[in-house]
Amino acid sequence: MRSAEPIGTTGALPRARFASSVQLSKREVFAACQALADADGVLVRSGRLAEAHALGDLFDLFEQRLSAAD
Repeated sequence: MRSAEPIGTTGALPRARFASSVQLSKREVFAACQALADADGVLVRSGRLAEAHALGDLFDLFEQRLSAAD
């Protein structure tokens, strides 16, 4: 019988802990926006419009945060 656990694990994985907020430099946000714009274009060209729209929403969020920081 095959196990559904990933190879090398022996049980439950530890819970990931995330900070309540994240600080990014403007350079990091610009790089993220560029990556989102590139991925959006690829998704649109491949007909994945719902996914492209989701990336566009994330891009808008980053853009709004950049504008608010000024």
